[in-house]
Amino acid sequence: IRHQLHRNRSSSLSLAMAASKTHRTRGISDLFGAAVFDQRVKDQVKALHIVPFLYFKEKLTLDEVKQTLFEKLMPIARFRSKVEGVASGMISVQSAFVELDEAAVKASMDVLVTARDDLKTQKDLDRFVSDLYTKAWEPDLPVWRAFVINDLEDGRSLLLMKIDHAIADGVGLLDVLFNIIDSKGGGDSPKKLRSAVTRPPSWWEGFKMQAKGLWRACYGPFIADHLPGDRKNRLKFADAKNPGSTKAVCSTKPIDLNDIKMIKSQLPDATVNDVLMTLTCLTLRNYFAKYEPSTLKQSVRANMPISMRKEGDEDIFNPLVFGNNFSQGQLSFPIHLDDPMEIFRSMKAQIDVIKVSPEPLVRHALVKTLTVGSPIPHRIAAALVLDQFGKVTAMLSNVVGPMQEVEFMGKKLDDMSFYAMVPLGLYFGIVQYKGWIKVGICCDAGLEPEPQRLADCWEEAFQALRKAAEIAVPEVTEVTKTVVAQAV
Repeated sequence: IRHQLHRNRSSSLSLAMAASKTHRTRGISDLFGAAVFDQRVKDQVKALHIVPFLYFKEKLTLDEVKQTLFEKLMPIARFRSKVEGVASGMISVQSAFVELDEAAVKASMDVLVTARDDLKTQKDLDRFVSDLYTKAWEPDLPVWRAFVINDLEDGRSLLLMKIDHAIADGVGLLDVLFNIIDSKGGGDSPKKLRSAVTRPPSWWEGFKMQAKGLWRACYGPFIADHLPGDRKNRLKFADAKNPGSTKAVCSTKPIDLNDIKMIKSQLPDATVNDVLMTLTCLTLRNYFAKYEPSTLKQSVRANMPISMRKEGDEDIFNPLVFGNNFSQGQLSFPIHLDDPMEIFRSMKAQIDVIKVSPEPLVRHALVKTLTVGSPIPHRIAAALVLDQFGKVTAMLSNVVGPMQEVEFMGKKLDDMSFYAMVPLGLYFGIVQYKGWIKVGICCDAGLEPEPQRLADCWEEAFQALRKAAEIAVPEVTEVTKTVVAQAV
């Protein structure tokens, strides 16, 4: 039904675009939008982009991609709109998406979707993506671009997109992905699956967990955020208000999801996310042990986005609900620990508290206070948000894509990666697609020009955790392996 609705929406594109409208942004989207039209804000935050890589074994045709993206994306208001500043009250300016008419959008498709024949190697792509990071948007066009790249060094083709974060967050854009791919085999988006909160062994343990959650909601936003952040390290800027302007990216080799589930089955009350966050911590520990051992004695933390959507808020065609609607959780990595099992227990304990804590609600409300109808100028709000956001070393995400292979324009989607280009030294984006897990790594090139170093540490972390889990539960029968492989 959902995909039929998408087709119906696409067939009524002309009607949807008949009347040009202005949609004012809400919450953090207002600040992201200001980085498009306000040069002072752009100078502060540099850029906020989401960059998906969609790989195919077959060649892509530029005209077919243009037509498909026009039909699939143009019914979504923010994809057919430019971003402008509009008056809000007596003294403030608010970001707004101003829809373009159908003729203007059709005329712009030659700029929005282009082919690049000069990109063949991973180094070519790294350089190209780094250049995209700070390239300004044309003021009269929508804030997204697509690039068709054929005949890569490995023989594959690539649809690379650059999407301004003002349009939507990762959860919203995942719904967009499910709109543009063919419905065959796609199913419904699995991103709505949530890890259950581990049942406490007693009421007293449950009470303590809830108390810790309430403490986080008070201490984090109102006290910890005003204390000094992580000290400078190989992945963190010395001054959070002065981020770098170049990026370097790479992806890890894929890991079979069944192997992650096998590890999960050997760890007490673990979830897949617990295992992935443990692997992330082990990766950072390995990295700093190799390249900056002194950091093992320091605080290394990361923010992770938490969707604040309610049931029914996933309609990408409704500009009132589509966009950025997320808060932040924060993890502290115990990189001083040697034992992978101790690291797992520490990471799981933090994640379990985050699940019951109202901290994301508090942070969400504070950001709204700064951005919704606020007289605070964008440049001042940007400085405040950047200071708080930049106290950590990294940003994490876990994108759950289609569980089965899907198609785009009748061509099988071979692989995918996602990168968030934000004013931090490290983005560590875990992607799940057709039963495999990989990580998209985006570093500030001035801090770490070789993100492959982190990718190598990820593989080492996986082997170390798998070995530690096997020691914890030495006897794993073939029956157990089959059960794990069939588990959700």
